[in-house]
Amino acid sequence: NVGYAFVNMVDPMTIAPFVEQFDRRKWGRFNSDKICHIAYARIQGRSSLIEHFQHSSLMNEDKRCRPVLFSTPNDPLINTLLS
Repeated sequence: NVGYAFVNMVDPMTIAPFVEQFDRRKWGRFNSDKICHIAYARIQGRSSLIEHFQHSSLMNEDKRCRPVLFSTPNDPLINTLLS
């Protein structure tokens, strides 16, 4: 079981502290030996990720396995869905 997350950092100054906090660390709240690994995405930018996954074969999989997009209320893309 592998999970992925794409985190869109809106302020470049938050990248280094985020990596320092989470990269190569265990998930302490879970009974798991899994280690968090952070890497820069091949596809950069939220709009590019949405475009990529909308046309991905992953969208033919069970809905529980599809990407989910979370947004803030002030986000202009709040109505964009990947389902």
